[in-house]
Amino acid sequence: MSTAPVTVDVHTMGRTYDETTVDQWELAAARRALKNLKSLAGGQVMMDLLADQIAAGDRFQKELIEASAGTYRESRTEFTVRGLSGTGLATWFQAQAATGRFQDKSLLLNAHPEHYVEPPTYTGGMVETIGGHLTRFKVSVARELPPLVAEYLDASYPVTLMNALLSLDDGTPFAYCLHQARDTETGADVVVRVIYPSAAPDSMIEGHCQHLSIEFRSWIRNAAAATNR
Repeated sequence: MSTAPVTVDVHTMGRTYDETTVDQWELAAARRALKNLKSLAGGQVMMDLLADQIAAGDRFQKELIEASAGTYRESRTEFTVRGLSGTGLATWFQAQAATGRFQDKSLLLNAHPEHYVEPPTYTGGMVETIGGHLTRFKVSVARELPPLVAEYLDASYPVTLMNALLSLDDGTPFAYCLHQARDTETGADVVVRVIYPSAAPDSMIEGHCQHLSIEFRSWIRNAAAATNR
């Protein structure tokens, strides 16, 4: 029996398409479906549907915090951006999220498939997948950072997008966002980090690096579209 991988070409609309194109169609369809579901079952409806999973996520994150004893590790993703400056990105980002709450909710919810819902009672926050668990957290601007967190800031990125505290529903701090940029001749270098309790497993850190890649690519594209109109 042949062990060669199966490949498929599609013939439709008078053309032939390979699987890369079909993957793109599938992704676009998945995004449309998610937007529809999030709009129909948003707010408290979504919170109620996810209640048991959110409670399990709370327990998981608290266990990490206790095991870490006030120490941290980072998930970090960097971007090379062409056609949009770091200053321009920061201006857009701060206009959207300077208070910790996105002004345009669609840009927040649709930045990542696993942005499930913004808790309706929060002034800023999200329910999303972190470490394989649905995690409900509040977002607030961090005007002061714990010294061990501040050590992750990089002075070679002088433009601040946002420093934020993420806290659980009962107010327990569990992570920090440190997002920075710098202008280049062709656009920007951007570095985004979430600083987690040090007991976070490698799988959680790597998963959130992927999360940041998807999320911030979306926001960089949103910023470019708004800036270049």
